Amino acid sequence: MKAFADHGRAEVAMAADGGDCDAVLAEFGKAGVDVDALAERLQDEGGVAFAKSWSELMDVIASKSAALARAA
Repeated sequence: MKAFADHGRAEVAMAADGGDCDAVLAEFGKAGVDVDALAERLQDEGGVAFAKSWSELMDVIASKSAALARAA
């Protein structure tokens, strides 16, 4: 993050209208990828990963809060 803040440059990664995503996804489909199932799986896994990270963050905050309360 520090290196990016120092000399990084943000650029548009994808066109606002999605660019050629429909064509790319169609190619995935032609290659035998079930795009709808893949999207569902990625959303499910992403939700689980977010919930896990959130829970870990809350545990760390609670632990730090308890440590500060004991020190006071």
